[in-house]
Amino acid sequence: MTGRRRAALVAAGALAVVVLALLALRPAGDDPAPAGAAPAFETVDLEGRTVRLSDHRGEPVLVNFWASWCVPCRKEFPLLKAVHGRGATLLGVVFEDTADAARDFMRDQGATWPALEDPGGRIAESYDVGFRPGLPVTVAVDRAGVLVERHVGELRREDVDRLVRAASGG
Repeated sequence: MTGRRRAALVAAGALAVVVLALLALRPAGDDPAPAGAAPAFETVDLEGRTVRLSDHRGEPVLVNFWASWCVPCRKEFPLLKAVHGRGATLLGVVFEDTADAARDFMRDQGATWPALEDPGGRIAESYDVGFRPGLPVTVAVDRAGVLVERHVGELRREDVDRLVRAASGG
């Protein structure tokens, strides 16, 4: 291998490391929404009722990935409680948590929206949710079932308002 080619490979490798580090360390906020239909899912809520994203076609929907052990998730629950049923349907996907802990937390918070089980993390994976960059993650799905916006990190009032507007087509 020539010196010039070796230098090019080293530079490309260094660039890849920098890009990956920046992605891993990026702050909470908005991610560009993937174009196209929101990934479909069918699961059960913590009460055993079947829930499908497609059942909510024609409604603006916020899908919130959360866990009872997640501090920012706990902090944003009052905002989610305020929006549920007032402008958007809210579906909470329980991420890497036990059903008992999630159920207790929902009850303690007075939360009335569906808390969805995610066996094997299939829903989270289809929405590119994982431990990096972390929880919570909230996506806006419009009336046509298109994923129109994504927010990573704890929601603030203005974030919720923006997501509801996006899901509502405004």
